[in-house]
Amino acid sequence: MTDLWTAFAEIADAHPAAPALVLREAIHSFGELKSLAERCAASLAARGIAKGDVVALQLPKRRITYALLLGCLRLGAPYVFIDPKNPAERSQRILAQLHPKLLFSLSDTANPFGATLKLSDGDEEGWLGDASAAHAATISPIAGTDPAYVMFTSGSTGEPKGAVIPHQGVLSLIEWARDMLHASPRERFTSINPLHFDNSVFDVYCGLFNGAALVPVETSEVSNPASWVKMIRAAQASVMFAVPTLFLILDQLGLLTPQSLPDLRTFQFGGEGYPIGKLREFHARFAGRARLINVYGPTETSCICSSIEITPDILTAPDSEFPPLGAMHPDFTHAILDDEQKQVAQGEPGELWIGGPCVGLGYYANAQESAARFRQDPRQDHYRAIFYRSGDRVREDEHGRLWFHGRVDNQVKIRGHRIELEEIDLAVQSLTGVRRALAVVLDGADGSEIAVAYVADRVIPSKEITVRCRETLPAYMCPARIVQLEELPRNANGKVDRKAARAFLEQMA
Repeated sequence: MTDLWTAFAEIADAHPAAPALVLREAIHSFGELKSLAERCAASLAARGIAKGDVVALQLPKRRITYALLLGCLRLGAPYVFIDPKNPAERSQRILAQLHPKLLFSLSDTANPFGATLKLSDGDEEGWLGDASAAHAATISPIAGTDPAYVMFTSGSTGEPKGAVIPHQGVLSLIEWARDMLHASPRERFTSINPLHFDNSVFDVYCGLFNGAALVPVETSEVSNPASWVKMIRAAQASVMFAVPTLFLILDQLGLLTPQSLPDLRTFQFGGEGYPIGKLREFHARFAGRARLINVYGPTETSCICSSIEITPDILTAPDSEFPPLGAMHPDFTHAILDDEQKQVAQGEPGELWIGGPCVGLGYYANAQESAARFRQDPRQDHYRAIFYRSGDRVREDEHGRLWFHGRVDNQVKIRGHRIELEEIDLAVQSLTGVRRALAVVLDGADGSEIAVAYVADRVIPSKEITVRCRETLPAYMCPARIVQLEELPRNANGKVDRKAARAFLEQMA
């Protein structure tokens, strides 16, 4: 098969009565979800949505949300999730790049580029009407190289970047989960990652598309981690994927225990490094009860491209290291290159370039960024071989396992969200009077946090900068510390020096 809808339909037809969504208010079967998805596809088609048209979903985790995702796949219309909690300005910047033909939302977000369908909270399916399934007859064939969805990350130019991911990349991810996790209709996967965050791709596809049920947990609506654990336990979830920060929070609260989470048999983490010392405790606590799996993969590589199960020998690594990223999955190829784009010797660190059919199709309506990141293999000039430059520095050991050594640019990860520091710089610099700003990442009491140093023509209260950041940036990108300086540190070439600014702010702490 080449498309995701066919993969889902086969699962739903084989197990129509099996639970697909375990919501707090009800459990919905695969047959029910497929029927609703087909109604969504027909209603979308009746509104003029066809293959290639972008549909934006600014919705929480409801039954209709998952059905709309599937309906878009049915039509070959790439969908994109927009955080319902986004500042209005950021949502508009995303819409300005996408020009979506249709926007679904529970809020009053305007879509200047197409239609807006504001759903009624509590009656999200009232818009479906009596659309006939006959619209399905006009559906165009979908190839593996066609886009399935667009996932936005932070951008170095101040504009978010929308990675375009093909059907074949996600189909490969589903197959990996079936083999690695033994994912099956007997499982229940948590859907705890926000749908606009690429870790959610694992939840939805590796769960539903292997016949497992999803247990949606809307963390933005309920901010108490104890409530999340209660929901996960009540639903008897067996597989959970989250960023290490979330597991560390549960650990701190005494909730990361077999007693609190008795049914979980697989814990998967990724998006940032897990401290080895804490990982040893985690592993010992669940020894014989659950597997721990570390995964790695930029948004642009269909969510996950390498993985490794945590075993006692891995935990002998020094505390100064993070656990290995594992070996690359079979549908990927890779190269580790130096600054001159030459292959490094085994064991030497360099930038990871990732290739193969599961790599994304570029950034939506952003040819400049696409050209900068999706590059011809510099070792190959006989035919087209496009690799994604990850910006991650890694080394490869004699067993083919990758080990993380940091970033080669100003991109960082905070609680699993990939962030370009320049986007924060530009948000602060948009304030009248600010001449230059530099965002850095510091070690805080609760993990990594963002700090901003800036120079301005006037004294600016920190609160004013905080308000501006909240107007333009998602919450996870807003700085925790703000410092006004007379001058920013500069290097020998006269350029502002982000590394020196970080060292200065660390001394001030």
